[in-house]
Amino acid sequence: MTEIIQITLEPTSLTTGEVAQWITDKKPNNFYRPLSTDRRGLFSFGVHGTADLVGWTVSSSADRAFSVTVENDDFMFFVERETCYELATGGIRHAITPTTGLLTMADRYSGVSIQAGSIAEGFCITRASVLSAFIRTFDRPLPSDFEFAPMQDLTTGPAQHLFKLMRIFRDEVCANRNIGASPIALASFQEVFGLLMVQNLRHTSSHVRSPVQTIAPRQVRRALEFAKAHIAMPITISDMAEAAGVSVRTLQFNFRRFLNKSPITYLRQLRLDGARHDLLTAVPSSTVNEIALRWGFTHCGRFSQEYRAAFGVPPSADLGRKFRA
Repeated sequence: MTEIIQITLEPTSLTTGEVAQWITDKKPNNFYRPLSTDRRGLFSFGVHGTADLVGWTVSSSADRAFSVTVENDDFMFFVERETCYELATGGIRHAITPTTGLLTMADRYSGVSIQAGSIAEGFCITRASVLSAFIRTFDRPLPSDFEFAPMQDLTTGPAQHLFKLMRIFRDEVCANRNIGASPIALASFQEVFGLLMVQNLRHTSSHVRSPVQTIAPRQVRRALEFAKAHIAMPITISDMAEAAGVSVRTLQFNFRRFLNKSPITYLRQLRLDGARHDLLTAVPSSTVNEIALRWGFTHCGRFSQEYRAAFGVPPSADLGRKFRA
């Protein structure tokens, strides 16, 4: 079972020095040193995620400033919900506000100045996950100088949607440990997240044309047959593309061309069908939630909405129907 990372500090009255020590103790390879006056104020901290994808929230009732050293090359995305804070990457300082976020490599993160009342959020995704998504999209190695455009607009566009997905992952999935019981959901979330980043956010290779080509219907059929045969396993779009012998971007293009849907939508439909089969044939002791989790649906309310839209009845109406007939 996948390990769920959870680090939580409920609002606690701490000095800036105590905050720096607490974070340094709790987060390996992260070193915080106080730069501001050792003012006391409420501070909270929460991390939820897995080894490859982590989301966090931080709040502070007092102004605080730290120098920071992070010893890895993962990608970090910083946003703000209420006031603002200033983040340094080397000699460059960036204003983080509710409308503008920062996406940078972790080892460039060198300092932060927090304004009283700040509620900050963010996520960290491993370089390996981005590397995998880049190779599967562009069919070439990740350039050594690859980086995302640092400032991201959070009012419109892909960054806004990406962060909404991150909140679902952090607050609805990992916080309740549901993803540990659902390898399908974990595989899907992590792959889709990486693909969304490299295919939609601006970066130094955005000018590179990904190898999209028209393929024969039989190649699409191979992807469909692979998905149907392995749908109960944590397969991904990349697995389908490999079965068809094409890149992820080519598979996405040809799914739209032949089926007018995306591969992820097709996988989700198959998993809804699988969930319905299990619900109809469930023994009396089964629950809707455990069956939904088995098929990668981690939010019971959202699963019920999708299920009703697909089959015309709530999942509870189908639970154990075979034994009630």
